[in-house]
Amino acid sequence: MNPNTLSRRLMAFACLLTLAVILLGAWTRLSDAGLGCPDWPGCYGHFTVPTKADDIAQGNALYPAQPLVAEKAWPEMIHRHFAKAIGLTILIFAVIAWRKRGAQGHPRKQAYLMLAWVVFQGLLGMWTVTLKLHPAVVMAHLLGGFMTFALCFLAWLRLSGRPALAAPARLRRVAAAALLVLVAQIALGGWTSANYAAVVCGDSLPVCQEGWSQRLDFAEGFQPHHEGKASYEFGVKSLEGRTAIHVSHRFGALLTAGLLSLLAVLLWREPRHRALAVVLGGLLLVQLGLGLANIHFLLPLPVAVAHNGGAALLLLALVAANYRLRRA
Repeated sequence: MNPNTLSRRLMAFACLLTLAVILLGAWTRLSDAGLGCPDWPGCYGHFTVPTKADDIAQGNALYPAQPLVAEKAWPEMIHRHFAKAIGLTILIFAVIAWRKRGAQGHPRKQAYLMLAWVVFQGLLGMWTVTLKLHPAVVMAHLLGGFMTFALCFLAWLRLSGRPALAAPARLRRVAAAALLVLVAQIALGGWTSANYAAVVCGDSLPVCQEGWSQRLDFAEGFQPHHEGKASYEFGVKSLEGRTAIHVSHRFGALLTAGLLSLLAVLLWREPRHRALAVVLGGLLLVQLGLGLANIHFLLPLPVAVAHNGGAALLLLALVAANYRLRRA
């Protein structure tokens, strides 16, 4: 098999694995299972969730303040094992890149970057547990997963030989701005989730409950660290701080939707880019619908997980748009 073909298939597989890990991570975080296993990389001293009575008793003795709850431990360990599979896939990709170091057309430097990145992402996963769900680490870990997804997809695009499409400078600038704004909105979403601020405004639309503007504390809401906290599970910020986070995410959603809509319209006006416009517009409508459903139904777990997946797919759409629109 041609090494580029093998690498392209590896990156397609890595994209699927990373999307699965993003969804599993969201499920774990949103079901309050982030500390389902209080140690790392194992679970109560075992490679996987202990099931035998003696092993459970031994694990509970190691962590008496946090006895094993299998319903929380399993999502956490499944998430970890899928993440290990991503690391192995990217390692194989980097080895192929090293062996092909004299050949043209293989993203060798990107392969090495991805390997270093996935190692760092593993460290963030460890710190998420050892630092007891510190919000800054949780958000960084979430962003790291999205970055891994984007890097794998970009490698797949490069290996697929997708042609660059010349485009007006304004269109390229709007596409770049849309990508940056979406990444910032994903970070805001991660901060909202990490600080348990997702339902602080209930089902109120369009912003929050009456009087919301008088109970905003942005300084506390975006303070990255709180001294003397043994654990950040279930959040440590005040109602005012969480409200500031939640309101920021809602206004960020409006800005992001507006800019992505503008990009979709501009793409539609260029006949060569209409397929991108349709994909981007369709994903944006679905994501807006999921966001509204999260508000109206007070964050049902399947919808909230799907909302994370929608953000990941929007990110890929914008990576593809920026890749295709660069100057030929």
